[in-house]
Amino acid sequence: MIPRLILLLTLMALMATHACGGYRDLMKEFDDYRPPSYVKAREKAAPEHEPPPADVEFDSEKKRIMEAAKKWKRSLTAGGDERSSFGQPARLLKMLQPASTDAHVAEAALARRFSLETLETLAFVRNPGVKAAEARLRAAIETFSQVLNLDEILRRYTAFTEGLMTGVGPIKGKDPVKTKFPFPGVLALKGEIVGQEVAGAREDLERARREAVTGAGKTYWNLLFVQKAETITEETLDLLKYLEEVAGSLYEAGRTSFQDVIKVRIEREILEEELITLREKGRNIESKIREILNLSPSIKIGSPEGREPVRKIPTLDSLYPLALERRQELRRIRAMVGKTERMIEMAETMILPPYTLNLSLYEDEAVTQVGSVAIQEDFPISTKASTGAGLPKMPWYGTNDAYLRQTRQRLQALREDLKKAEAETLTLVRNAWFELDRAKREESLYKDSIIKLSRSALDVSSRGYESGNVSFADVISSYTIWLKANLAAEEKRSDLGIAWAELERAVGRSLR
Repeated sequence: MIPRLILLLTLMALMATHACGGYRDLMKEFDDYRPPSYVKAREKAAPEHEPPPADVEFDSEKKRIMEAAKKWKRSLTAGGDERSSFGQPARLLKMLQPASTDAHVAEAALARRFSLETLETLAFVRNPGVKAAEARLRAAIETFSQVLNLDEILRRYTAFTEGLMTGVGPIKGKDPVKTKFPFPGVLALKGEIVGQEVAGAREDLERARREAVTGAGKTYWNLLFVQKAETITEETLDLLKYLEEVAGSLYEAGRTSFQDVIKVRIEREILEEELITLREKGRNIESKIREILNLSPSIKIGSPEGREPVRKIPTLDSLYPLALERRQELRRIRAMVGKTERMIEMAETMILPPYTLNLSLYEDEAVTQVGSVAIQEDFPISTKASTGAGLPKMPWYGTNDAYLRQTRQRLQALREDLKKAEAETLTLVRNAWFELDRAKREESLYKDSIIKLSRSALDVSSRGYESGNVSFADVISSYTIWLKANLAAEEKRSDLGIAWAELERAVGRSLR
């Protein structure tokens, strides 16, 4: 018994010695291994930690989106938006830019005599509607960063869960996220969708600028007319006072009746009341300027500089295509059409099946289908009810198809809205051009003919009344005609400036 035990122990010792010797040889061979030369050459040619192609594409698309956001932010700086349709002169814009936050700068610019360009530039930088549109545009630009957040989270989720082995229960996270949210393709579409949204917000800003500048221009010409009307009315009052003195002298000499004296006095008092009305109307227009510029009622408004309106009449053939291209309402609808088209494309990418069987789509996961740690069978061992004969592979396919149909109908509605807006734009341009043409013709008529004739009639009737050859009724009629002709001439001159501003508003850009 003992010799047999000794023999067994001896054999076990010999086997252990042989095993240790084999392990030492294996370790030595492992440590001394050197890869072939072609492997080393390949390692030198390729970078040590080259990122996967998907990461490179994602980073490239991410960089492009952030550059777009920076570009839009730069456009909000003073003079940074070169595409602005109602941009103001660079020198004046730089000088009055502090007025956007400092009302004293605006007050100093309007204290005495101010130009049309000064008032328009102040409206450009101070108008509350413009500032509100700028804030909405900044809010839309911030959406660019939100575009990246979801995809960044999904990429991290994929990295954490693609190799997850739960051991028991259903396997979570094994479906690759990129098959549901493919990027960078969908990321690019998201960036384009936000870009179209921002473009629409920018057109809203341009529309707010257009309304502010147009309102400032119309108010300028109205105030200029009222002040000119005050001057003309004061001159007519001086003439009526002189006529009243003449009538009084003739009455004292017995050459006219007291009724003529009374008529002159009535006309003078009516005109004095109209002068008060004109001055109050001027204060109303000044209040409108404060509204446009967001100024307090205590700030005093000076006088507009006298200037001649633009008298050129552009052709309708040149205005129609320009309005269809530049009018802000049309450009905003086009941006919404582009946004909806990209939303449909993204929905189709994420909902509808791609044009591939995904036969070459493999994940970088370990082969654990055999052995003691197998987590899934080599082949299906049972048939699910949802994938039986004649049933779809993806039973929930098409659940979002109603959303696609709804979005496609919205896109069709937007395209029809665009056609309607284009037709309305052509009518607006035609009406604005008609008003400009009429104002120019009427202004020329009063300036070149009616004022001269009314002045001649006034001089003749005044001398004839003094000599007793002209009746008092003819004299009063001459004064009335002269006053109305002068007021009408100044009104038509202001109407010409207002009509020009309205034409620019209809076209959607400055025509100067």
